[in-house]
Amino acid sequence: MDEEKETSLVESGKNELLDIFTKEEDKQGTDLLAMSDFFDVFIGKIEVEMGSHTSWEIYHNIEGFVGEIAAAIKSGFDISKMGMLVADYSHFSQDIIDGLKEGFYHIGQSKEVAGNLRPAILDDKEQLVKFFTLKKAINPSHVLSDISTLSMQASLQRISGQIADVGRDVRGMIDFARREALSNKFIYARDKIMLASTATGEERESFLKEADTYLMEGLIDLYADINAQVKYLADQKGPFASLKAIDSALSFINEDMQMIPRYVGLRMYLFNFRGKVEDANRIIGEYRYQLQTLVDRKIGDGKYTALELIHKNYPYDVDSVDFWLEKPKQMLGVINSYQTMLEQKDKDIYYIDVEATENEQ
Repeated sequence: MDEEKETSLVESGKNELLDIFTKEEDKQGTDLLAMSDFFDVFIGKIEVEMGSHTSWEIYHNIEGFVGEIAAAIKSGFDISKMGMLVADYSHFSQDIIDGLKEGFYHIGQSKEVAGNLRPAILDDKEQLVKFFTLKKAINPSHVLSDISTLSMQASLQRISGQIADVGRDVRGMIDFARREALSNKFIYARDKIMLASTATGEERESFLKEADTYLMEGLIDLYADINAQVKYLADQKGPFASLKAIDSALSFINEDMQMIPRYVGLRMYLFNFRGKVEDANRIIGEYRYQLQTLVDRKIGDGKYTALELIHKNYPYDVDSVDFWLEKPKQMLGVINSYQTMLEQKDKDIYYIDVEATENEQ
């Protein structure tokens, strides 16, 4: 591949990637949690760019790698002896992921009418569940930023959705003024990004720098707020503890935990867009530190960590037991894997591309 063609692969689609606000609420609203799931939007934009690349070749020999492929589908990506395996698992249903996890589904070869064998997810009766294509990057360095962003955004998307689901158990009153205040910096950043989408050169870079400043300030506010809410929750103890105050603190913590990944995700997205991979890695490192603090650091009288305290007070149902003890650890695992992936710059990259089966078309 000549140098001119390689350059076109890297640059294609960049202006479109800034056009991420798709609904009127996204463009004019003030409630961050009422806007689009920007993780879906980010992933869609990145996939458009990746789909326009021609720097992939179909990889047919999956024998011996079925375990790694299944792990990649379940986790989003996997570092294995064949290199870096990446699956955009936002395109795999939870049924498929759970089926692979529980052993109801497995990776194998599905025989087509013509007799050819193709990589597929099969059930325990060897019936086809979904085809996939394994693609190998011809030049891994040209797609590493897209791949790393895609994997991290997909992981944060799933985490954010799960936090939103468990949040339905909390019955506290929503403080709309508080939510709006914590959304404001995101809104200011949105305005600068929209201006950047029609600008070029130094002007565009200036707008993106201003957007990042707002996102940085918003993240600082959210990190401070979640720690303050945890300390407030720790003060609610004894026979005279206010159930209303406890429920309110849990509601605010839940909202913070949904907002923070959106700020983190957009900051990382913009840094990757601007080619500042090390800065993107630093942002996710800060997020990791905040989560690790919630997992490890004892608060109040030293009996509980922040997450143990949340767990102790949370109104669980049968489907969400132990959520706050287990989910943040999974989030940390995702981040650790992401950081490992960024270090694998010289390894081969394989992308698991989903295909629709006939009954889905």
